[in-house]
Amino acid sequence: MFLAIFIAVVCASVEAKSPWFQRYEEFFTEVLPNNATLNALWKEHVASYQRQEREISFSIPHFDCHLNQPHSGNSATSVHRLHPGDIKVVAAMGDSLTAGNGILATNVIGDLLEYRGHSWSIGGDGVLEEVLTFPNILKKFGGYLYGYSEGIAKRNLTGANLNVANPGDVASNMPEQAHLLVARMKNNANVRMSDDWKVVTMFIGGNDLCDYCSNPVQYSPDNYVNHIREALDFLKANLPKTFVNVVSIFDIAPIASMEKGFICSVVHTFVCECGQEPTNGPMLRQVTHAYQRGVEDLINSGRYDTSDDFTVVVQPFYKHTEPPKLDSTGKIDMSYFSPDCFHFNHKGHFASAISLWNNMLEAPSVKQQEWYLNQPFHCPLIQSYNPSGFFTTYKN
Repeated sequence: MFLAIFIAVVCASVEAKSPWFQRYEEFFTEVLPNNATLNALWKEHVASYQRQEREISFSIPHFDCHLNQPHSGNSATSVHRLHPGDIKVVAAMGDSLTAGNGILATNVIGDLLEYRGHSWSIGGDGVLEEVLTFPNILKKFGGYLYGYSEGIAKRNLTGANLNVANPGDVASNMPEQAHLLVARMKNNANVRMSDDWKVVTMFIGGNDLCDYCSNPVQYSPDNYVNHIREALDFLKANLPKTFVNVVSIFDIAPIASMEKGFICSVVHTFVCECGQEPTNGPMLRQVTHAYQRGVEDLINSGRYDTSDDFTVVVQPFYKHTEPPKLDSTGKIDMSYFSPDCFHFNHKGHFASAISLWNNMLEAPSVKQQEWYLNQPFHCPLIQSYNPSGFFTTYKN
């Protein structure tokens, strides 16, 4: 009874969702609890997941960039000469992978909760040695930093801070998120709009791909790019001194190839049928590549490189990323995923955080297009990939 009441309370507080996330919540709140067979299988799956969690750890690499390349303390005069120590404000836009659904989940409730404080691009819980996130890397440089999320929070609660990501959102929601983010910054005494250097990270598209089969016109590549362009145009017009990361969407087709057992196959079929059906793989891959090319063409056009106080850079570490595999068997390594076999857990978020950081320090022509697993942190002022000592842009 307590579990049912708790789930009902959690879901009642959720804002309007896209069809994808509505199906997701329906599965966990209605289908699963009321189906005895599925419920028993779910309990077995969770027990197996918890055993796996105890057996598998993620080693966070040592970070000493702040010691080897300390910041002078001088604020950058151009977005193209932006040192990590210059950043004062961080923010994020996106869907459930930025909201942090399921990061620390060990049961059905945890997959519905938003662990924003551990989110790869915007979480600020703990310290880097324990929680690998982009803001926790920036904290190492010792300056003032604001905007990161803490704890478990919906996007309109205090803990979310400048993380306006909303579970279930699609590209068409990005303009609304851009307006919300700008309003939060303008109304926040901790943000000096004209003086503080800001990093905003946008990641969107997984839900568009999950819903593509049901409405290919609404989720077309052209519409996907147009919505992102509208959001970026608004940010450019309203956020001075801002560096925007647009992270490439990954291909969801490998979902169908996951050897994950009956229960996770049921979850995937219910919430992302388009990605679960193997015959959709080639079509989805084409749409994914069209999404990626469209965003790259938009940003490479120079549309957002007309001043020294704003730029947008594509960070492509997800572009060719596929679920990691176990060396011994070649099967998908499910230790990167939460119990729902869909969202990333802390290990997946840690890998995403170091991938974002390393991409930001690589020249556009040599940015790695798969996520970084078991690789060290890049540091500024390394000749092979970052001789300037700044976050790389298309103009430096």
